Amino acid sequence: MIAEIISIGDELTSGVRLDTNTQAISLRLGDIGIKVHFHTTVGDTLADNIAAFRIAAARADIVIASGGLGPTADDLTREAISEAFECPLEFRDEAMRHIESLFAQRKRPMPERNRVQAMFPRGSKIIDNPHGTAPGIDLAVTTSMPEGTMKQCRIFALPGVPAEMLEMLEHTVEKRLCEEMGAGQDRWRFHSLKLFGIGESDVEQLLPNLIARDRDPRVGITVSKATITLRIAAQTATESEFQSLIQPTIDEVRGTLGQLIFGEGEVELHQAVHRLLADRKLRLGLLEVGAGCWIAPMMSQEQDGGRFGLRVADWSASERELHSRLSISTTFPTPDEAAITNGSQDTIPSSHALLTDTLKRAAESMLKERDIDAVLAVGTYPTLEEVTRGVGLPHTDFTMCLAVAGKPPVSTTISIGGHPEVLYHRLAKSALNFLRLELSRA
Repeated sequence: MIAEIISIGDELTSGVRLDTNTQAISLRLGDIGIKVHFHTTVGDTLADNIAAFRIAAARADIVIASGGLGPTADDLTREAISEAFECPLEFRDEAMRHIESLFAQRKRPMPERNRVQAMFPRGSKIIDNPHGTAPGIDLAVTTSMPEGTMKQCRIFALPGVPAEMLEMLEHTVEKRLCEEMGAGQDRWRFHSLKLFGIGESDVEQLLPNLIARDRDPRVGITVSKATITLRIAAQTATESEFQSLIQPTIDEVRGTLGQLIFGEGEVELHQAVHRLLADRKLRLGLLEVGAGCWIAPMMSQEQDGGRFGLRVADWSASERELHSRLSISTTFPTPDEAAITNGSQDTIPSSHALLTDTLKRAAESMLKERDIDAVLAVGTYPTLEEVTRGVGLPHTDFTMCLAVAGKPPVSTTISIGGHPEVLYHRLAKSALNFLRLELSRA
């Protein structure tokens, strides 16, 4: 069965209020095996509401609407359904008694306008609203298709108040969908694989048949802050059936993408790295150089009172502070041939090789000075001005060094570009992924 969700209200189309009802309804329908194909948001205009309901009924088996069942002039749902499907509104004593009883319980006089909430399209059933004055509407309609055939659709209209809507959805609508329309035998289930270090178009190129829409199970690709999620979905009766169905897909993805995959489910990259360190009982020090400190806050979130027995040492500094703290006694060539000696300097190294050497020595120094097992040193984070300077989004060179007790330090430099809102996440995650891969090789 195919479903469409209609959210109604000017406050939604204007962006003044976030539509959380559509998400909640979609999730609940998925739990009983109904696939939502369409989300529609429409303002408080009668003609637009009529059109929205007619279009939805022609392309979906189930339509669930939220909003527009109040008593005021801008609440148009009952009138829109009535006119869209030529079902005149009728007064229902049962609904009126409930509305009157609510006002009586609250010791308030009922405005005459609330009588409109007892009006229902002919042939519809009432959906009880235990805590509100807006009963829901349940109407089965038949629509004529362009090719001359007739199509059945079940329409449910619920109030927009989230608490009332969810209770009515759970206790009445879902029950009717399962008992009267055969829903609930299967449900949609989902499993995620998390990747880093590759683009979504590259994933599709490596696994060309993975995203086919007629595939079972289905696989979707999403990207958030440089992390790729492969979301595997299938409709099954049991969790064990789902796991058996998706395992060949998981094996295919893992066989092709290998170490690009850092986890499954809802795990994030920093959590995967944290677990790897905890499993190996490694204490990590972090040295982040440049504009900001991005890795240490993420890793510190996972401390949880030392649950993993891991201590994160955060040493964040600018390049200038880095040299003075280490009291480096050497000479760095610069465009003006200035020298930096004995921790007192006016310029910083411009060479990637010199920066790499500096970070390596910084990591080794930190490793010796503190009671830790490994140090990840990264730099440099560009300033926002540097990222946005000029035309387009320039690339920045980023160096990552790892020092592990008893082993020579390793390093790499990458060139990354992107929008400022994503770039810093990408840089920090690149460093964490570098740490993950290096530790995995050990």
